[in-house]
Amino acid sequence: MNVKTNSRYPWFIVILGIFLLLVININSNTFGVFFKPIAEQFGWSRSVVAGAFAIRSLIVAIIVVPIGYIADRFGPKLVLVPSLMLTGLCLMALSKITAVWQLYLIQGVFLGIAIAGPFVCITATVAKWHSAKRGLALGIAASGSGLSTIIFPPIATKLIQRFDWPLATFILGVIVVVIGLPCSLLMKNPPLPPGQEPNNQKSGSPFEAWRLLPVYLKNKAFLAIVIIFIIIGAAGYGTQNHLVNYETDLGITALTAAGMMSVMGFASTAGRLGIGTISDRIGTKKDASLCCILLGLSFILLLTKITALMWVAAALFGAGFGGSIPLIPTLMAERVELTQLSTATGVGTMGLNIGAAIGPWVGGFIFDVSGHYFWAFTLAAVVCILALITVLSLPAPGKKISPGNISEI
Repeated sequence: MNVKTNSRYPWFIVILGIFLLLVININSNTFGVFFKPIAEQFGWSRSVVAGAFAIRSLIVAIIVVPIGYIADRFGPKLVLVPSLMLTGLCLMALSKITAVWQLYLIQGVFLGIAIAGPFVCITATVAKWHSAKRGLALGIAASGSGLSTIIFPPIATKLIQRFDWPLATFILGVIVVVIGLPCSLLMKNPPLPPGQEPNNQKSGSPFEAWRLLPVYLKNKAFLAIVIIFIIIGAAGYGTQNHLVNYETDLGITALTAAGMMSVMGFASTAGRLGIGTISDRIGTKKDASLCCILLGLSFILLLTKITALMWVAAALFGAGFGGSIPLIPTLMAERVELTQLSTATGVGTMGLNIGAAIGPWVGGFIFDVSGHYFWAFTLAAVVCILALITVLSLPAPGKKISPGNISEI
């Protein structure tokens, strides 16, 4: 298909991206809602339950770079179809768990494998279809993640209240399969420029992508980007996993806490759209700085324990955390050739998920030791300052990396 003669198709890809990110993020955006019911039913501590999310994130961090390589070489469909199917089946299987090892196997290992690829595939595919308005296109596609935060925490809360948590997670799994599979089958890369060799004609194992990882990280810009998203992932996912717990511990009802999550989702959607749009004008470095500032302010407001300010904190957190995610492929697209974009986005996503493995577990551990979340949110505010300093030190984009010059980094 010729992009020039089918100018609507690039935006159709964006629409597919919205729906795919909507459903692939159901587990991430509702885990905090299921957290306390699971812990209370089985008598598990919060660090134990958070450990399942930590394992999931570590699995993603380990395999996301090779999966990005597969997407670059064979196209997004080969990754998306099995990923969406496995995600749905895992959510259904969670309804049957009775032991910690089962929680860790399904929520940790299998869901980690399932969700490692979709974000990289979707955002990189959208970026490949768009050049002039890449930030806007990525922001619109990434709004699917924000919409997921708006829609599914209240749905999950209502389902738990009516049917209990096992049937609730089963229903969410069905939703993933019904929406995700048809959209996955329609995703594809744009046609190659004349004379460019298709990636699937090249030899090599997906795990050869690991050979490139140390080379990427020798570059100051790539290393800084990974550090930035380790910090954002730790602070962001740590808060997302424990926020409902924190609010209900303060006496806020579960439905009101879910409402705050929805406000976070609205702000996240606005942040993804707004950050994506202005990144095309003011640059990704200023955008990333703004995201760090918004996140830091949100943690300070959460520490006040004042309900009105906590609503504001939810909005600031959503805008900052949501707005930061589309910056991964945008930052990478400034530094690599498009044929390597899924792999490079995988490197940034690896950092995000290393942080996602650390943050929720640390938050749970701090609560188990102290009985409150004060030090967890204080730590989150401090590390956001470190992220801001790292963003400000980020070198400007230079020569783009391609298979031919990667050794010259």
